[in-house]
Amino acid sequence: MNKTALYLMYFCIYSAALLLIGKSSLREDPTPRSYFLCNRTASLPLCICTFVGTWMSAITILSLTGGVYEDGLAVLFYSVVPWFFGAFLLAAVSRLLYQYNVVTVPELFRRHYRSPALQAVYGGIVLMVYVCYLVTQYKGFGTVAAALFDIPYPVAVLMVYLFVLYTTFGGYRSVLRTDAFNLAILVVSLTVLLVMLVGRAGGLPQLYIQAGTLTGSDPARDLLSLFNSRYTPLISLSMFFGWGLGLAANPQYMIRVISARNPRSARWTVLGSIILLALLYIALVHIGLAARVLVPQAPQVSSSDEIIVHLMNNELYSGWSGFFLFAVIGACVSTANSQLLLIASSFSYDMVRIISPKPVSERRVLTLGRLAVFGGGTVSMLLALDPPAFTLSYGGDVWGAVGILLFPATYGTLLCRKVTRRGVWASILVGAAAILTLYPAYYGGLLRVHPALPGVVLSAAALLTGSALDRRREEEQP
Repeated sequence: MNKTALYLMYFCIYSAALLLIGKSSLREDPTPRSYFLCNRTASLPLCICTFVGTWMSAITILSLTGGVYEDGLAVLFYSVVPWFFGAFLLAAVSRLLYQYNVVTVPELFRRHYRSPALQAVYGGIVLMVYVCYLVTQYKGFGTVAAALFDIPYPVAVLMVYLFVLYTTFGGYRSVLRTDAFNLAILVVSLTVLLVMLVGRAGGLPQLYIQAGTLTGSDPARDLLSLFNSRYTPLISLSMFFGWGLGLAANPQYMIRVISARNPRSARWTVLGSIILLALLYIALVHIGLAARVLVPQAPQVSSSDEIIVHLMNNELYSGWSGFFLFAVIGACVSTANSQLLLIASSFSYDMVRIISPKPVSERRVLTLGRLAVFGGGTVSMLLALDPPAFTLSYGGDVWGAVGILLFPATYGTLLCRKVTRRGVWASILVGAAAILTLYPAYYGGLLRVHPALPGVVLSAAALLTGSALDRRREEEQP
């Protein structure tokens, strides 16, 4: 079977599966709690599948593997190590988070501080974050689909737009089923690809011997070096505050914990996911190294994100290439529909329902949520027509903003009784000012560390200072 026919067969099978999953979920008549959270009845296996499925995005598969191809193991301390650091932090507070019994993460602030305004503001922050971050998933899908079917990139982006909207309209239950299906495809494809490429390279010992003779973007460092001139120890350390703390406070992962059917499942959602993710990352890293050993001369592509797609479709093509590339498409869909659902809940449940002077019915919340899926998806699609060159760096910037605005306030609320409402407001204001100041300085060459490091420090300091002044004021009142 020729390449085009094989790809079309994969496309038809994959499309039919998503249509069946989406159709079965659309038949249900949900409430906001079931639509956004599946009534907190998700089983542990499904929670792990959706946690891992949401994590394994275009950034993980395309940017990380392309980064390993270019720079070897140095990319790990810039991205993977901070990601796992953030996951362990989330596991540490999973029981406390689960106890709040909320539908969204912004609702946690309203319940704890009795402040509807905080819920609305954090709803707005979550909405903006995911509209920006969705661009990476659209780019990943568009890059793969354009290579598969030899179509213009904008047309390929429109394809993922339609896929994601359809699977998201069914709500969280649809997302759970889609993520489980996509993760199964990804696990199979990575396992086969790992065995195939490492075998071609002569086995693991020979792979490491050859990788040690190759250099990346830094001619002075080989692919097995943990740092180089691009990923310096200082830059990699500062990404703990971007990728790491951003992931730890990320609503898309916290919702997976909250949706579990009991506290034990909530905790093991994160711990079980960490184990599975570790195995998947071992596969991705070795796939990247094996690809570089087998094809030492980097292909002529416009960005690192396109390296693996190009190699699988050309120099390293096999009958499994199409299966792997559709697994990448599935990973993009799984991450995108989860984030679109958070855009929907942020807009309708956290913002409109709270701000509206009149009570908003449950049916109205659902209608507005689906409109937000359409609106947020459309804006992200338009932004994706001119995407960032390297999504691993772009994603770190977005997650850095999450770390600045959400990490101190969320973990302070969960872990410290002395944090007050005014302290959280101070954290938001100082954090926003830090983002507006530090990011331009970073990209202007004036700041040598990632903005998330000083930004989180300033936001946390504002949280503690504002809370201390608030408590002192209360003590001084007669």
